[in-house]
Amino acid sequence: MKPRIPTALTLVALISVPILAGCGEAPAEGAVTPAERVGPEVRVRVRTARVALEKLDAADRVAGTVRAFHGAMVKAETNGRVLRRVVERGDAVSEGDVLIELDASRLELELRQAEATLRSRRTDLGHAKREHERGESLVEKDAISEQRRDDLRHGLDAARNAYGLTLVARDTAQRLLEDASVRAPIDGTVDDLLVDVGDFVTAGTPVAQVIDLSRARIFGGVTAEEAARLTPGMHARSSFTSLGGLTQEAVLRNVARTADPADGTYRIELWIEEPDARLRDGIVATLEFTTDTGVARPLAPRAALMRNAGRSEVFVIERAPDTSEGVARRRAVRTGRSGGERVEILDGLEPGDEVVVDGQFALRDGAAVVIDGARRAAPAPAPQPR
Repeated sequence: MKPRIPTALTLVALISVPILAGCGEAPAEGAVTPAERVGPEVRVRVRTARVALEKLDAADRVAGTVRAFHGAMVKAETNGRVLRRVVERGDAVSEGDVLIELDASRLELELRQAEATLRSRRTDLGHAKREHERGESLVEKDAISEQRRDDLRHGLDAARNAYGLTLVARDTAQRLLEDASVRAPIDGTVDDLLVDVGDFVTAGTPVAQVIDLSRARIFGGVTAEEAARLTPGMHARSSFTSLGGLTQEAVLRNVARTADPADGTYRIELWIEEPDARLRDGIVATLEFTTDTGVARPLAPRAALMRNAGRSEVFVIERAPDTSEGVARRRAVRTGRSGGERVEILDGLEPGDEVVVDGQFALRDGAAVVIDGARRAAPAPAPQPR
C-alpha cells in the first residue's frame, strides 16, 4: 500500500492543535513561567543619612600670604665709598643703629668750608648792621641823604640774606656728613645687605633691607559674597602647612571696598600680634573664618550631592518605617553655604528626608535599594498548628 500524502487541510489542523492547547489553559504543574525566568528585582545596597534642621556655623577658607609688619629698603642718602658693614644679615637692630659707614672725608671738608663761609658772612652781617645804625643816627641830624640811607638799608638786607644762605649750606653739609652713617629706620632684623666694603654708592642706592616681624600681617583675597560676611575685628584661625600645621590666631583689620582689577577679589588684611618665631615673610597661610548664619535651614551631607547638567541633585529614599528596603527618587536641590561636611539646602529637601550618601552613582530614578545598616522588619510569626 502507498503512504498517504497529507492534504493542506490536514496540515493546518495539525499546526492549530498546539496553538489552541496554549490558549486559556493553566500551565502544567511544575512548568516555569516567563516571570519566574526573570527572577526577583536586584536591589542596590546604599548608605543614607537624614536631613537635619540646624544653623550652619560655616567656615570660609581663604589663602593668604604672610608679610612683615614693617619692612624698609634702606637706601644711601649721600655719595661715598663703603668703609665698613657694621651689621650682618640676621642681626637685630633698633631704630637709629648704624648699618653701613661710608667714607666721610670729603664731606668733612665740605662742612669745614661751609662753616668758614658762615663765619665770614656773620662778620659781614655785623658790619652791615653797624653801618645801618650809624646811618639812621645821621638821618636825624640831616647829615646824609635819603639815597645813602636806602643804600645802607639795602646792604643790611643783602648781608642778612647771604648769611641765611650760608647757614643753609652749612646745615646741608652737616646733614650729608651724618648721612655717611647709614642707619636703621625701624626696629627689626637685617634681612639683607646689598653692598660690600669698597663699593661706591650714590644717593638712592639700596644698601640694606630691614624687616619687623614682631607682629605680622596676612594679606588675602575674597569673593564679594565672602566679603559681605566679613567685618573688621573678626578672629580667624591661620594655619601653615609649611611649618608642620602650625596654627595662630589672627584678627581681621580691613576688607577692601574695591575689587582687584586683576582677579576681581577683595583684599583683606589680618594681624597676628605674637607670631611664632618660625614665621617668615612670604609664607602661605590658610585662613578659616567661622561665621554664624543666624537662620536654621535643612542641612544635608556634602557626600549626598551630585552634579548633573549644571545643577545639584540627590537621591531621596522612600521606604516604610522599620524596613531596610525602599525606592530611590532623584531630586533636584538648590544649595546655599557649606560648612565642613554639611551644606545648606535652600530648596528641594525637608528636615527628616533620607538621602543617599554612598552608592548613589549606581542608581537610577526609581531604583530599588537596600539600606546598609538599617533595621529590618521583624519576620511574621510562623502559623501554629491547631
